[in-house]
Amino acid sequence: MSVFAGGPRCPQRGRVREPERGAFVACDVESEYSARLRAEPSTRWGSSGSTRRVAELLTLFILLPLAVHAAGPTVTVVDGAGRTLQVPAQIERAYVTSPVGAVLLYTLAPERLVGWNYKLGAAEKHFLLPSVHDLPALGGWFGENGKGNRETLLAARPDVILSIGYNDGTSIDFADRLQQQVGIPVYVASGRMLDTAATYELIGGLLGVQERAKGLANYTRRSFADAKALADSVPSAERPTVYYAEGLRGLQTDSNGSMHTEPLDYLGIENVAALAETSGFGRASISLDQIIAWKPQVILACPEKTRPDGSWTPEWLSDPTWRQVPAVANNRVYLIPGAPFNWFDRPPSASRVLGVKWLLWVLYPDRVKFDMVAETREFYRLFYWYEMNEAEAREILVASWLETVTPGP
Repeated sequence: MSVFAGGPRCPQRGRVREPERGAFVACDVESEYSARLRAEPSTRWGSSGSTRRVAELLTLFILLPLAVHAAGPTVTVVDGAGRTLQVPAQIERAYVTSPVGAVLLYTLAPERLVGWNYKLGAAEKHFLLPSVHDLPALGGWFGENGKGNRETLLAARPDVILSIGYNDGTSIDFADRLQQQVGIPVYVASGRMLDTAATYELIGGLLGVQERAKGLANYTRRSFADAKALADSVPSAERPTVYYAEGLRGLQTDSNGSMHTEPLDYLGIENVAALAETSGFGRASISLDQIIAWKPQVILACPEKTRPDGSWTPEWLSDPTWRQVPAVANNRVYLIPGAPFNWFDRPPSASRVLGVKWLLWVLYPDRVKFDMVAETREFYRLFYWYEMNEAEAREILVASWLETVTPGP
């Protein structure tokens, strides 16, 4: 049987069954309210703000029982941060705190996803299973527009919360606090690019879908290893300098060493932006004069506004001043594919398994031996559950160029 075929789940390994153990204890609503009053000593019962806060707390009080798992079979697991958790023996519903994890969970077990972090558009829906099109937008806790809401989360009734991203002290503190507040186990795992395969295996074991997780993990390791081998074969003198253009004006970027530029670092490609990291979200603002001074030989443009078919055009290039940048003058601006999810970043997700090969394909077309059309079709089939024909794959790839060219196979 194929490693991707649906079938009986493997026995849980390394998990201690403890059916007599109870569930998590919900947070103390009275303590939560007292903490808010201490934080805002000027609040009075007569104000509209205090009335709203009381209403929120009453809602929390009503919904909390929904989050407390009934006494029943549980298992002990250790998450990716080394935290020991009690989780239901059978996990059917999972919420993810950021798009990084939402993409991974969709590719692994879409039937377990209780909602997205944002509302899907036509470009995403085109490539995703119909069963996830109308899942609610539940918000998230990470990113520029994180709008996580405990009441909304509790109403979705997840068995577990997945926090996949930076696997550091801040993430662990966040997971501990959220878990205490909502009474639902929060499982932490790394979202770093080179940890993708291991995270598939961790989450696959948690959800009881080890067979599919193993298949995706093995594919991921092969893809990264193949890409690295090709990149290492390119002499340093032939490796271009790159500017990663983000934002509606192309004047935001991320530095080397950032989670958002991991494909460049991994493939040994010089990122001209050597900046101090501003935050986990990134997107440092810079001037066009600075870009001109950096003289990047290549620009990778992050999709900001995609059309329903997933295509897009960076409007900022209509400014003739950009012609002073070597990458623009020499027609070496490449548009990162963005549907259903960005192949490079935003979010920095499992889509980078394909994105590293796309990056080599646009930068070193004479050295690439693999068939990028076939690679694209295979990835969409295995990870996105989407059967893509050759013409559609080629259309996505050709759109990487601003001008009509004849790309390689």
